[in-house]
Amino acid sequence: MTKKSIPTQRLGLLLSFIAVLFLSGCGGWKSVKEWAGYPGQDADVEEETVPPEAQQETVMIDGKPYVRSKNPYWLTYQGQPEYIYVEKGKEFVPMQQRLIQAIAKAVGKEKEKGAKTIPPDKLQEMVKAEVDRILREQGLGGFMSKAKGERAPVVGRSVAVIPDTKETPQSMEGMNRTLATSLGEALRRQKDITVSGDEQVRQAMAKAQVAGKLTLRPNIQALGDQLGAQGLVFTKVIPPQGSNPGFMVLEVYDTFQGNKAQSVVEPAAAGLKTDAVVKFAQQNAMRVAGELVNMDWFGRVEFVKEGKVYLSLGQNAGLKVGDRLKVVTPGKEVVNPATNAVLGFTSDTQVGELKVTELLGNTGAVATTTSGGSFKAGEKVKAK
Repeated sequence: MTKKSIPTQRLGLLLSFIAVLFLSGCGGWKSVKEWAGYPGQDADVEEETVPPEAQQETVMIDGKPYVRSKNPYWLTYQGQPEYIYVEKGKEFVPMQQRLIQAIAKAVGKEKEKGAKTIPPDKLQEMVKAEVDRILREQGLGGFMSKAKGERAPVVGRSVAVIPDTKETPQSMEGMNRTLATSLGEALRRQKDITVSGDEQVRQAMAKAQVAGKLTLRPNIQALGDQLGAQGLVFTKVIPPQGSNPGFMVLEVYDTFQGNKAQSVVEPAAAGLKTDAVVKFAQQNAMRVAGELVNMDWFGRVEFVKEGKVYLSLGQNAGLKVGDRLKVVTPGKEVVNPATNAVLGFTSDTQVGELKVTELLGNTGAVATTTSGGSFKAGEKVKAK
């Protein structure tokens, strides 16, 4: 082969390549351009899309707005939905953004005091405190392990799941009981949570003699006292009415003050099936458990005999021999007389201290008085 024939062969190959491109149409030419690194004709035309975060679908439940919010457990636990409905003002905020805002605020306060720099040990302490707070607010704090050498607080919680028959139509009563049973079973599999049995709940409902809505503050506290529970979860199933969709609802309450800690709502289409109810309970069990574990721990004085104080909570609430407790009178509700708006609660008043000396199985404990005295049945105790 001569040197003159080489250019000729190259030219022939190039012409053949061009011919193939034309025979394959403009699609082939476009793919080659893209392969070669050239942008296509429509490369600079972006499709207009609406991010899921912007779809703030608002629904009204009991006169309160609930919005579509990112689920913090999505991609963390199997079967979790990407979005859930929560009460407006409690929407999910990414943890990283909360941490950035918190640290920026803390650093800003230090600068205002005239400090040029923050000592490394103090900065580390600030970051740890903020991370703990953020995890607690996101419903994850109860599942984080403590640092080595740090004494763990009382972590167990005694709770009850109650189907709200007063707010659920009779036609949905069976579905609502299925929802409560499924959630109770899922919570029993969670660490540090003990769930009251169905018979125990029925007896408590009869003894508490609740009047009006179950979720009224006096009813929440009375049921909590009867069950020896620190948290209650009410379930509701509301069918579609006219143009309004139906809903499945989980409401978490703290029995110390009778306040609602969290609500989780999901739309329910007409013809609701049992498997959808069970799935809703299982998908949100971890979120509910996080709210329950993060409630302030407290117990109750059952009775006093021969100088010993008997408590209604024991191993079911994480109590241990040697734990020190303070006997408190709960703070009072502060209400604006002009608007009847609840502004909050005054601080608890400590009236004495106890030391746990014996555990009575799973649901009771004995303590001795270290300060104060003349305690009565029903008085509240908190971890010291």
